[in-house]
Amino acid sequence: MEDVEVLVRRMQAGDMDAFDQIFAMYQSRLLRTAWLISGNYADSEDIVQETFVKCYCNCGKLKNPAVFSAWLYQILTRTAWRYGRKQNRETPVEQFYDEDIQQDPDSSPLEQVLKKEVQQDLYRSILALDQKQRTVVILYYFNELSTKEIGRITGCLEGTVKSRLYTARKSLEQRLRKEQVAWIEERLMP
Repeated sequence: MEDVEVLVRRMQAGDMDAFDQIFAMYQSRLLRTAWLISGNYADSEDIVQETFVKCYCNCGKLKNPAVFSAWLYQILTRTAWRYGRKQNRETPVEQFYDEDIQQDPDSSPLEQVLKKEVQQDLYRSILALDQKQRTVVILYYFNELSTKEIGRITGCLEGTVKSRLYTARKSLEQRLRKEQVAWIEERLMP
């Protein structure tokens, strides 16, 4: 596969094959990111579609193809935020996440079930964060972007990104501890 910068330049010149290659490179990552931000799988498909339409229509405005990834995530993030303000529906975590559970052949069925349950608790906790905290967590941990890149994508200072990450981590920690205590009490207390 070609270098992203080369593909972006080709796309800017009107090459649909380059656009198709970019779509193939980013589509699944953007879909997951959109779903985690919006909390709704159906909306996430619309968000990704709208993101790619905006990408194609506005690619000529991108002066530096080296920042394409951050630019694309910025479009996605802003589109997802707009959808999130319009609709407050949610899809169960299982509907999206079941596809990505990787089975470890060396683990027992009990271990696999427990791992899946822990992952689902984490996703539910992430979805419970406010939209801006959820966005930085997703971009930082799931997309492995730097705080500087996230700042460019979200349009805020790097310090603000770090602050949101810190607050989100504390909120996740508190929520997961509460869920763990509730789970223990539910199962072990008569």
